[in-house]
Amino acid sequence: MSVLRSVAAPALAAAALAVALPLPAAFATEAGGTPAQPGKASAVTAQLALDVTLLNTVNVPVDVALNKVESPAQRDGAMLTATVDGVDGGRPVTLVKAEVGTSVTKADDRLATASVKLVNADVHVPGLPLTTLLGLEAMSAEANCPVDGQPTANVTAPARLTVLGRSVTVGLNSPTRVDVPAIGTVDVEFARKTVTSSTAAASALEVKIALNPLNLNVAKVNGTVTVASVSCRKPVPAVAPAAASSPAPSTAASAPASAPASAQNRAVPKGAGEELAYTGSSGSTVLAAGGGTLLVAGGAAVWMTRRRRAAHARHR
Repeated sequence: MSVLRSVAAPALAAAALAVALPLPAAFATEAGGTPAQPGKASAVTAQLALDVTLLNTVNVPVDVALNKVESPAQRDGAMLTATVDGVDGGRPVTLVKAEVGTSVTKADDRLATASVKLVNADVHVPGLPLTTLLGLEAMSAEANCPVDGQPTANVTAPARLTVLGRSVTVGLNSPTRVDVPAIGTVDVEFARKTVTSSTAAASALEVKIALNPLNLNVAKVNGTVTVASVSCRKPVPAVAPAAASSPAPSTAASAPASAPASAQNRAVPKGAGEELAYTGSSGSTVLAAGGGTLLVAGGAAVWMTRRRRAAHARHR
């Protein structure tokens, strides 16, 4: 019996150890997912898009901007001059003059924002060097596009606004028209805003002009002047790749032909001159190994017991 215990105990321990081993998990990875994309933002302190017609009917386009930036950037400037061919003998024309003019944009994977601040500014057009088209004391605009929230656009009304030298109160719901004899008409619209689920935009002032100054060789000036314009687009968050499901384990009887080589034809420890091979999943592998060990141990124990009994019988 001592021999039986000495043989069976290690075999049982080996079988228990084999059964207790953790089962290897099967994983499948799948390519996919997209990285986060930062937002976008743009800002311009003042922009003039004009069509200047000279007395000789020649058209001269004027498309200039003060402190125009795109994310991420900042620009400070208080003076915008431009040379308009055929106007005032080719000398530079001052179009915007201000004490403070600042455009700031920022954009990352959390927030896109744009802001403009303009203080004590005068806006001129070619042909009217001594008459201020727009005069404003202070004005600002801001647009914010957070990744997890609703975009917003806000405009601060100017503390003082004059159009062609006349004090003007700008309405919130419709453009305000100013008529000046012998000069022309100006339509001023305050706080134009557009907000969607992913974008925001605002212009503090949008001014449409139709002037006939008849000065400095200028017959007509038509176009648009935009003051304190901002826009943004919200960031796009990262998208993680979809997790793949684990494959169902195969039966212990046989392994499919496509099973990995590491899961096939592994041998358990030899016993009594035999080698037991198995195929199948990782779970059946451990069970088969434990069962094989117990079977070999049991056979060895029975053989040793019979041999011991036969020896005792001969000695009697």
